[in-house]
Amino acid sequence: MSFCLSKCPYCHFYSVSIDKKEEFFDIYLRALQEEVERYRSLDFKYETLYVGGGTPNVLSPKELATLLELVHKNFDLGEVKEKSIEVNPENVKKDFIKVIKEFGFNRVSIGAQSFIDEELKLLGRQHTVKDTVRTFQILREAGFNNINIDLIFAFKGQTLPSFQYSLEQTCDLAPEHISTYTMTYEKPARKDLELKDEETVVKMFRLRNKILKAHGFKMYEISNYSKKGFECLHNLKYWLRHYYIGLGPSASGFYLKDGKEIRYTNPSSFSQYSKGIKKIEILDENQKLIEEIFLSLRTKWGLKVKSELLKSTSEELKPFIKVKNNSLFLTEKGMLVADSIALKIYEHYEELKKETGL
Repeated sequence: MSFCLSKCPYCHFYSVSIDKKEEFFDIYLRALQEEVERYRSLDFKYETLYVGGGTPNVLSPKELATLLELVHKNFDLGEVKEKSIEVNPENVKKDFIKVIKEFGFNRVSIGAQSFIDEELKLLGRQHTVKDTVRTFQILREAGFNNINIDLIFAFKGQTLPSFQYSLEQTCDLAPEHISTYTMTYEKPARKDLELKDEETVVKMFRLRNKILKAHGFKMYEISNYSKKGFECLHNLKYWLRHYYIGLGPSASGFYLKDGKEIRYTNPSSFSQYSKGIKKIEILDENQKLIEEIFLSLRTKWGLKVKSELLKSTSEELKPFIKVKNNSLFLTEKGMLVADSIALKIYEHYEELKKETGL
């Protein structure tokens, strides 16, 4: 869902302003219907539904219901265990909650980002801390017992004490899940707010781990923490390389067809999306291996490897990984440089394969 109240200056995801909704919404619905028809015949057992974007709660209740009805009519969602939807705190209203309850949503993700109003202004956010607290409370009152709060850290203007305050305020609300993302600059974001002070970023990373652990949250992926049993089932599909269908502009998907694993990405443009244009990639064995290494290492389940690789792990990597039950796990030090460690493990695996035929 690609509409937002306004574009945050640091955001590199595709979205259009809500004031252009009249121009694009009908085009979006027609293209979405066509895309749904292309994928409905796939042999899929759907277990999760995730509606994000974009900001779903900027749509009117009627528009949102139309969108959700389209999806529910065309896919068999009878066995779905988790239905998640993203919200921004500034405009969550009772009629929005009524719609998502009617469609069976049982998980809501609140884009809080910070619990300091001055930082929210710096980030270009439209809400206040009071809005976040109010939204959390009305969702609780509506019966939602699975709520996530998103935080951003390591951005220009944020300090170690201010990040600590946001973490503690988040924990005080007692959500079931907390996602914490480092600020990274990627085009086409309008503004580079990425904090370049590496020492402070490392301290923030360690502070986050310490505070969330003390409040009973378990890290199950580098950026994600939950209370027991409240891991986000949908996001786990990404990290564990399970198949999923993505719908809408800029969405991506991953599925199996005729024995081949296929990834696709829709264009970041309503006009191109409406023409059915998309980038399609059939994965070879090497690409599958790279994905498995990079994604699995981010999780608490680690990367399962053959014993030959465990035995030959280089001294260079030992401060960054630990070995347990034929699996590799990142240490806290390794999590700070996860992608570079994943690359080294892949390179080591390729060398070993040449030498031993692994």
